[in-house]
Amino acid sequence: MGKKLKIAQLTLNGYFNYGNILQKFALHHTLKKFSDFTEVFWLDGFNFFPEMGGKSPGQFVVRQEGEDYRQLLLLRNAVRISKFKDFENLHIQTRFDFPYFKDVVDEYDFFVVGSDQVWNPGYNLPYELLNFVPREKKISYAASIGKTAIPAEKKESFKRGISDFNYISVREESAIKVIKNLTGRDAILLVDPVLLLTADEWLTVAQKPTWFKERYSSGYVLTYYLSKIPPPSCRALAEKLDLPVINLLNTDNYNHFTVGPAEFIWLFAHASFIFTNSFHGMAYSTLFKHPFIIDRLRNRNDTRIFSFLKLFDLGDRFNPADPMEIDFTRRNEILPVERARSFKFLSEAFGINPLEKLLGGDA
Repeated sequence: MGKKLKIAQLTLNGYFNYGNILQKFALHHTLKKFSDFTEVFWLDGFNFFPEMGGKSPGQFVVRQEGEDYRQLLLLRNAVRISKFKDFENLHIQTRFDFPYFKDVVDEYDFFVVGSDQVWNPGYNLPYELLNFVPREKKISYAASIGKTAIPAEKKESFKRGISDFNYISVREESAIKVIKNLTGRDAILLVDPVLLLTADEWLTVAQKPTWFKERYSSGYVLTYYLSKIPPPSCRALAEKLDLPVINLLNTDNYNHFTVGPAEFIWLFAHASFIFTNSFHGMAYSTLFKHPFIIDRLRNRNDTRIFSFLKLFDLGDRFNPADPMEIDFTRRNEILPVERARSFKFLSEAFGINPLEKLLGGDA
């Protein structure tokens, strides 16, 4: 491969959002193919997990189910968090402790910020613009702004910070316009990291939920709504198809709510139909080529979703005439091309030859 590198990856961190941890894993997995060593910075050191008195979280919940509901809610959340932590510990090299940014700059050849909404001006991230890093080490991969404009009070800092990146890539078309207007720089549009891995690669880290029984073996409708409440049309379609519903984030169903990242992947990979208002719910539906509907967007100006649907010619997913009919022709044609563009961008940014072995495999 030639020169090998040490890379620092910076993104949003947490043990609560599937899309966040899975895009982090996907980019981490990809960067490791370019480097000797890649690790993710975790800046707040968040390591929450309630005391369990030596019992496993699942046992504790079962044995205490007659107690106050608020206590059970806390414990149920703890079970879910523990699965996120386990996934991160198993698959993502993470650095929690360092004194100051300036003290680690010389340890890494490159700093990659992205993906996810790392440049959303509504967030106050200490590393979003990598102001502590020399220009020649600064790269953004599919960084998302998530808005069509930067607030006036933040324009100057964003202009200074983004202008100083050596290589800039973003996740939505609107971000290209924002950056051009703000800095005069030309950003490149690249796909979200979860699409850099093939369906087969994702299945190597997927895990079938232990509660997945015969009831679901003939198929199921999967819902993933960040607002937690799916639309009535979901139940209507499930009844028409005579399929059960698995409602992720359903606070009233312990099994469904405590699904971990590996189980999340497995459920998307095997679903018969998917309802979602999530960017990554839409991305996994497309990756695994399952029919889906985008409904009840929390933000009608969510440029990430509209840019994605345009790229893969799936604009009818808001209100399809036949929900079960979906054309993935564009997906099949363009996804390998977009992966190749992403690998080429990273190869050039790192100053190494393109990695042909990254371009093979089932899309």
